[in-house]
Amino acid sequence: MNEGMAMPLRHWITHDVQERAMDRDRGYQVNLENASTLRKVTISFAIATLLRHLSLNFQIMKYSSEELERLCQIDNFVVRISNEQTDLGWEVIGVDMINPQLQLQIVTGAYSSCNFFDVVNDQEFTGRTIMTNINSPYAEPDEMVGSPTTNDESLLCHFLGLLLHGLFTAEDLARMKPKALPKDDSDYEGIPLAKKISLPSFSQLSGNDFFREISISGSNSKICHGEGPVEVNLLRALNSIGYSNSLSQVVMNLVDCGLGLFRSADAYTCLEMAISDLSLLLEEPGRFLFEDLYLSQKSERIISSGKGNNRLYGRTAEAHSITDSFCRVASTGESEAILVGGFSGCGKTRLVQSVFEAVEAVDGLVVEQKFDGVSTLSPSSVVMSAFNELCLLIAKKSTPQELHALCENLIVEFGANFHVLARALPNVLGMASCCASSQISKNEADTFNLANYSSLCFTLQRFMRVISSTSRPIMLFLDDLQWADPASLGLVHAVLSDMKGKSCMLFVGTYRDNEVGPDHIIFGFVNMLSQFNVLTSNIRLDGLTENDVNSMVSDAFRTLPRLCRSLSQVVFRKTNGNPYFVLEFLRSLVHRDIVKFSLRERRWTWDEARVSAENITDNVLYLLSNALNSLSESTQAALKCASCFGIKIEKSIVQKLSGHSNYINLQSILDDAVNGGFMDFDGTTYRFVHDKVREAAYDLIKADCKDQYHFDLGMAMHSSCVYEDSSDALFATIEQINHGVPSLLIGTAHQNAVAELNYEASLKSMHCANFTSALDYIKAAVSLLADDSWTTQYFLSIKYHLQLGQSAFSCGSISEAKAALDKIVDEGKCLEDKIDAYALLVATPSHESVRTCVHVLRLLGEELPNEDLKPYQINSAISKTKEMFEHESDEAVLRMTKPHHNNERIENIMKFYSHLSVISWIAAPKMHAFYMARFAQFCLTSKVACTYLPSAFVGFGACLCNMLTLSSEILVGYRIGKMGLMLLNRFELDKGKAWQVYLAYYRELGVLFEPIQACADMHRRGYEFGMQVGNTSLAGLHICLAVHREIISGTNLHLLKVEIEFYLKLAQQHAMTAMKALMQIYYQNVLTLIGEQLIGPVEQIHGTQCEEIECTQEMMSSLFSGHFDRVNYLSRKWEALCNKSNHKEPIGAISAAFYNGVAMTSMYRVKGFKFPQPLRYISQRLLPVLAKAEECSQWNFKTKASILRAEYFSLMAKKDKAEYEYAIAISSARSSKFIHEEGMACELAGLHYKHNGDKTKALDLFCQAKKCYETWGSQLKIDQMSSVMEGI
Repeated sequence: MNEGMAMPLRHWITHDVQERAMDRDRGYQVNLENASTLRKVTISFAIATLLRHLSLNFQIMKYSSEELERLCQIDNFVVRISNEQTDLGWEVIGVDMINPQLQLQIVTGAYSSCNFFDVVNDQEFTGRTIMTNINSPYAEPDEMVGSPTTNDESLLCHFLGLLLHGLFTAEDLARMKPKALPKDDSDYEGIPLAKKISLPSFSQLSGNDFFREISISGSNSKICHGEGPVEVNLLRALNSIGYSNSLSQVVMNLVDCGLGLFRSADAYTCLEMAISDLSLLLEEPGRFLFEDLYLSQKSERIISSGKGNNRLYGRTAEAHSITDSFCRVASTGESEAILVGGFSGCGKTRLVQSVFEAVEAVDGLVVEQKFDGVSTLSPSSVVMSAFNELCLLIAKKSTPQELHALCENLIVEFGANFHVLARALPNVLGMASCCASSQISKNEADTFNLANYSSLCFTLQRFMRVISSTSRPIMLFLDDLQWADPASLGLVHAVLSDMKGKSCMLFVGTYRDNEVGPDHIIFGFVNMLSQFNVLTSNIRLDGLTENDVNSMVSDAFRTLPRLCRSLSQVVFRKTNGNPYFVLEFLRSLVHRDIVKFSLRERRWTWDEARVSAENITDNVLYLLSNALNSLSESTQAALKCASCFGIKIEKSIVQKLSGHSNYINLQSILDDAVNGGFMDFDGTTYRFVHDKVREAAYDLIKADCKDQYHFDLGMAMHSSCVYEDSSDALFATIEQINHGVPSLLIGTAHQNAVAELNYEASLKSMHCANFTSALDYIKAAVSLLADDSWTTQYFLSIKYHLQLGQSAFSCGSISEAKAALDKIVDEGKCLEDKIDAYALLVATPSHESVRTCVHVLRLLGEELPNEDLKPYQINSAISKTKEMFEHESDEAVLRMTKPHHNNERIENIMKFYSHLSVISWIAAPKMHAFYMARFAQFCLTSKVACTYLPSAFVGFGACLCNMLTLSSEILVGYRIGKMGLMLLNRFELDKGKAWQVYLAYYRELGVLFEPIQACADMHRRGYEFGMQVGNTSLAGLHICLAVHREIISGTNLHLLKVEIEFYLKLAQQHAMTAMKALMQIYYQNVLTLIGEQLIGPVEQIHGTQCEEIECTQEMMSSLFSGHFDRVNYLSRKWEALCNKSNHKEPIGAISAAFYNGVAMTSMYRVKGFKFPQPLRYISQRLLPVLAKAEECSQWNFKTKASILRAEYFSLMAKKDKAEYEYAIAISSARSSKFIHEEGMACELAGLHYKHNGDKTKALDLFCQAKKCYETWGSQLKIDQMSSVMEGI
């Protein structure tokens, strides 16, 4: 134990007075005074604790008042201070009592500062919890001390109060002569050496035995001990000499304990209460020792409702729950969500904000936004604003090196599509400005519009993959979710549920649970998160407990909790513990002088009877309305105006409005509202201090006048040209005006101008990726068109309806978009006016889209037949097109030049052929090859070089590859397809069109000639681009092909399972039916190969192409499962489906030949067929297919061809040739990284060697096969291999 330096308390007080009397800098002097106060309170706490220990262990009832007074003499105590001096003096580390001998050591916890004097901002001192350790030489307490209640501690408290008064005032210290204390023979040197003495026992003193008449305000005090009055020193209240009211109250209530029957109601009944109050002073010096007396008197701000008040009442467990969730996110990288529900004013926002400091302490980033019921911003833009703000926060809190690395990663992630991110989050340009490799500029970003909502979701996902990590976890807080919409919560869901990259984000949302029904979108949002395995927690906030309300009242009036408990009980009953209701109720009491600050007593006083008699409703709006109604008319008008904009209003708008005659001096009046405590101002924005204040201000406007009020306000902004400054100002203006659309505008001079403003706002919203607002604005514009607008406003009607169709498509409102575009088609006077509407109508693959494309092409002069062509007619068109290519050299095709003058008809024909080439592959597969042939024919005939040539050539080349029986056709198709890719480099091709070209190339051609893993990677990139630009159809096709290529290339099955589960949910979320159907097929196959069963009903697959893929996938799983008869049956079914559709996908044909061939050899080996037909079929039909495939790509198909040849030779008893081909197959599979085919080759080779009697070689090969299947993740095959090896 650190003894430190010992000093008599009297000497310590003298030293403290001298130290504070020195002339110093004022700021330092204030800190020195505060430090002195803290040390004195620490000593007071220690002395009280020593006396309490004495009371618990001795029968002090038997002691005389003189003996008790002697125990509490200043000379009976010694202070021990630390050996090391701080900037503000020596720390007190212990206090000792001399007689009886007791030693108290001050102990601090592991998480407590050992130093009070950690000064923050040169003003604030940190509090701490003090623990004590008392050393006593006495083994046993006095007899008959049965419990702490045995002793009456009133006199002890009284004398302690006198001692503490002397400690804090240091009055008459020179005249306070030391009393003689019993000691041993040693001289006292400041170190406690006294032994225990036997204190004389006296009869118990009654209340009448001790009477004291004392006036704390300054009158003479007398003390009687039954023998007459005795003069005592005049006592001054501590708050009269600069100490806090709380400290003064503690000392006064201790002294009052000696007044007997005349003691005050606030006097202490025991030392334990005094110790508790002294401990509170030390724990929270800012509340009770250094409170601002001026602030205490301000009725407008009893309790700060802003960020200045960091006290959290009664929500500790909930705060810990949020911090625990954040810690999990930061450690695991897995995103989580927390939803906090409760009534308005229950402290939801304050609870979440209380953890911000802890999040930031571990390098977490916090972004906060708030939904608003009447805000000019759409809910989606609130979410986007949060992520945009995150960019600024990252730039602010990152080092230059960290920021540079982060921007480099963003550029790598987005590549040429970085402008897509810059469009969604403009502040990212500021981040990227530090990166030399960034070529994007603000002007370049302004040229690109995000296509739709899906693209926005995917952009945020990719952004969060880069900027969030376990070293930089992010907390997103969205307040008032009851005003969110599906689009805004969908953006949050997209980030939280991202599978490819962990977003490492904790989302916290709050909502008023009494304002949402069971069908509210919040609960659908939670269900979606659950489906995507995002851990979601719910916190429900009720009212505070009575103790918490007491703490709140104690804070409000800077009063010790025990002194305001009776008032708190009344407040609790009337407010049900709602924190904001408590606050406003207290303010109303102060406003009406029921609670008021007494300058004479320097504390808050109240009339408890009047408080109890208050008749209030359970609605805080009642109190706020009363407060607002008491304000001047000009202030009420200003608050009404501000409330129309939501929770906040920008200073720039206020300044503009202040120049209008109806809103003169608006800014200065709002400044007064800030001073009155109704609003806050941060330099750029005025903000209501609470939602309920805004609601109360808004309710000042009569319900039936609200729309007119908004409209007049908007027109005033319009006349003041408020919207010229920024897009946000335009949105704010038009939102106010639209309250009167169309009823207040029809027939007025402003009708057309407001319609055009709405159109402009819609364009700007699309530009900012705010699709829901864009749709709302353009619908308002359309509503302002005249009834005969298609006659009197023809071109305006086309413009507005086209924008309506685009906005509706971007929001996913397909039926609404179609209705708007159909209106153009019906009312348009010529094809030129309708062509853009037709182009939007065919954007989604469907039979109707195919018919529309054909219809438009016919209108443009193309002679296209119906969809019921015979196969020979389709083949004839393909042959004709092929001959045209044969008569054109590669050089001639590549030298095609652009025309000097744009031929709009030719370009439109190519545009709709391009649409038809994509949608027919899904919606009309029988006619797809024909349409591609006609597309290519038109391009060769027109000899016009344009951006549509690559898709025409690649698409037709892919169709030729379907004629797999002739290897020359494959090579011709490959040649034409490569020409198409070469043309991509000639034109500045739109990325969307480029990925359509890549889709066709890698779907049919690339998979035959390039490594299949590279094809899968290209399809993944195509998926990402499709999602990036909102083309979910393109994205769905690409990702389905990517997953298919990964399955047949031997990607780990368990990883594939997780991946496919995610894409199934994604397909469900975005209504991607084709993608969902294909993913279900892949999922069933992967589960079977793993050895698991599909839980739940299997949906029926419709469509010939899906059935073909289903056949080849089931052939694969049946082959590895050992169901060879099933493979043979599926092979015949696949052949029939291909004949029916006149379409045979090359990779499907190769896979079917391989699976069927291996199944037939396996059946032949097991069953021993007597007839050679199966072997002839293999040699004459299947092996040639694989041989031709091997010529195209040894990487992809050499293993398959070698396995089937080896099996054939094994059955033909050509042992050496078989073993050679088995070795080639194993080597080729390893080289191509086809782990599943390597396992199959080892397994079949092992069966061959086992059949020929070489069990050692067979066992070795079986072991290799088992390892391969373990790597692949197929428990099904692992179990099979284990069984075979046990047989050997």
